[in-house]
Amino acid sequence: MFYRYASGRAYGRALVLLAVCNPATASDFGVVGILDMPSARMQQDGALAASVSLQDTADFYALTYQALPWLEGSFRYSIFNPSKRDAVDDDLRDRSFELKAQLTREGAVAPAIAVGLRDMFGTGVWSGEYVVASKRFGALDVTIGAGWGRFADRDVIGNPLGVVDARFDERPAFEEGGQGQSLANTFFRGPDIGVFGGFTYDIPRWRLRLLAEYSSDAYTREQGKGHFSDTSPYNYGVKWEPVPGVSFTASHQLGQDFGLTLTSVLDTRSQAPIKARAPFWSSTEPRSLTGAAADLDLSNWYSRLLYDVERSGVLLLSADVSEGGRVVWLEIENREYQYAADAIRRVLALAEVHLPVAVKTVNLILQTDEIVDATISYRRTSDSNLLMTATAEDRLTILPTLEARPNPRYETAFRVPNLSSSVGVSSRFQLMDPDDPLRYQVFASINSAADLGGGWFVRGSFAINLYNDFEDIDRDSDSVLPRVRSDVARYLKDGDSGIQALYLERRGMLNGEVSYRAYGGILEDMYSGVGAELLWRQPESRIALGFNANWVQQRDFNRGFGHRDFETTTAHASFYWATPFDGYDFAVHAGRYLARDVGATFELRRTFDNGWMIGAFATFTDVPFDDFGEGSFDKGLFFRIPFNSLVEGDSRGSYTTLIRLLQRDGGQRLENFGTTLWWESRPTRMDALVRTLDRMVPN
Repeated sequence: MFYRYASGRAYGRALVLLAVCNPATASDFGVVGILDMPSARMQQDGALAASVSLQDTADFYALTYQALPWLEGSFRYSIFNPSKRDAVDDDLRDRSFELKAQLTREGAVAPAIAVGLRDMFGTGVWSGEYVVASKRFGALDVTIGAGWGRFADRDVIGNPLGVVDARFDERPAFEEGGQGQSLANTFFRGPDIGVFGGFTYDIPRWRLRLLAEYSSDAYTREQGKGHFSDTSPYNYGVKWEPVPGVSFTASHQLGQDFGLTLTSVLDTRSQAPIKARAPFWSSTEPRSLTGAAADLDLSNWYSRLLYDVERSGVLLLSADVSEGGRVVWLEIENREYQYAADAIRRVLALAEVHLPVAVKTVNLILQTDEIVDATISYRRTSDSNLLMTATAEDRLTILPTLEARPNPRYETAFRVPNLSSSVGVSSRFQLMDPDDPLRYQVFASINSAADLGGGWFVRGSFAINLYNDFEDIDRDSDSVLPRVRSDVARYLKDGDSGIQALYLERRGMLNGEVSYRAYGGILEDMYSGVGAELLWRQPESRIALGFNANWVQQRDFNRGFGHRDFETTTAHASFYWATPFDGYDFAVHAGRYLARDVGATFELRRTFDNGWMIGAFATFTDVPFDDFGEGSFDKGLFFRIPFNSLVEGDSRGSYTTLIRLLQRDGGQRLENFGTTLWWESRPTRMDALVRTLDRMVPN
């Protein structure tokens, strides 16, 4: 719902209602559109759409994210000639990006207008640019647009931009099999432009949408490959949404091609409700004095609070008292809550029960594995009027300190070493191999962690193969760089079972502004070594600085204890910025990479309080594009999918993955080491906590 209306309130409300009941349609290319052609419509901000479009000519697999209310981005993978027709000379597997920006919102009279770039970082097979407008008339939504590149296959008029500069009249020829670098030198260029358009019509009663369009893409390349002898510009289809967020579209296109598209849309920014905790007998109840509670001295408030807090999914590490007993400091560690605010709320509610009446202020020190994340100050009151009228800002303050209390009066004597283990079934995927776009493995994962106390930890993970199809991989690396990553197929084949990680780690604070992480051992599937990371940050600042250095040696392909001859040193200086814009964080890491190349990695991530994270990165080094190979530079996508919304209770678990468009050797770093401290602190940064103050206050 991103529409403004200059007049006509009733008409505006009707349009908004239709937009809510009939969400935007993902096109075959993933972005919002009709069928092949885009529209000026957008999804709801934060919507993540996954779509699969199966056609005789090509299959499309797309991930599309509504990065801002006015900006949509899509990554797609195209498989031409998916049915392997003998008469068709086309075996291309193509990766491409598309961006679409909405320039103006729809008004009572004016349409929504958007501009888009298709295949802006790909090989150029789908390369095209467009300007498009959409206007709704009740259940009917009409779109008309003009385009360059493939959108100008059915050219109508000369390129009007040629009047501005004659260079716009020429468009560099598409070279199939190119390096896949930026195609900026082709944007909005060409002797002519094409015109496209169409409409959708909603039938809410049956959850149907009728689709029709005139396509300006004549599929000239595909005609030359033998897919068609000729094509029709008219495409038709019908979309059915059986349940909200899931839709099927059946279509007839180009006069001879049948297609089926499945789309699923998730709202990544929706807030989860506060979940009820499983009940237990409090330490104030005689019925609780059994088992573990029987060993506790419940004669003081710290022991009683400790008993209840730990049964609520939070660790109470220590407590201190100051200002003559009026201020209590509680050091806690969240173990189960996706929202740090929920853990804070739970501890404050229990503190209200167990702390002496004389205590007027409760300061919570939030810690994670010996690193202090934040300090929250809570004002207690027995004034019923204040309880009714005070806001969260009146009772809660985030203090500008990242230090624990020295020599606290109370400390919890945790047993060390404290060992935790888990066994589960996991999977890994190798995506977008030209020989087979999807290979996978299912394996049993055994994970263990030992807390040795004092900030020392031992962590390990072992994989036992259950099934994989990696043995069919026969594509060897053609890299001219040291093969620091491109031999990944050998690890997948020879090391289908093996040690994933086994290392010793030390974490802590050097002072109130600098945290550190040092580690040594088997760090990941491909490398062992030693290294360290430092992070400087101040609670009230959106800026942070980091540095890391690592010496590593490449592991044997079987993922045992053996190693290969290759060894190297990497180091990076990092700059982090928590932007004030819609949960976006920016980072740049400059330094030396595994292949001994030098350059910088740029990251942009968007994280919501519910745990969803989506981002992208690109790395540019001194490796020439030709030496890097296909793809020209390293780039990819980040995803973190929280489990909290999928389970009944609270959970901090998540599925985290990195989709790299091509696995090459340039611009490669260690996985999960060197630049993690900043991202780990994300849920408890001041800017994140401020947004959830209302959620922290106990009832």
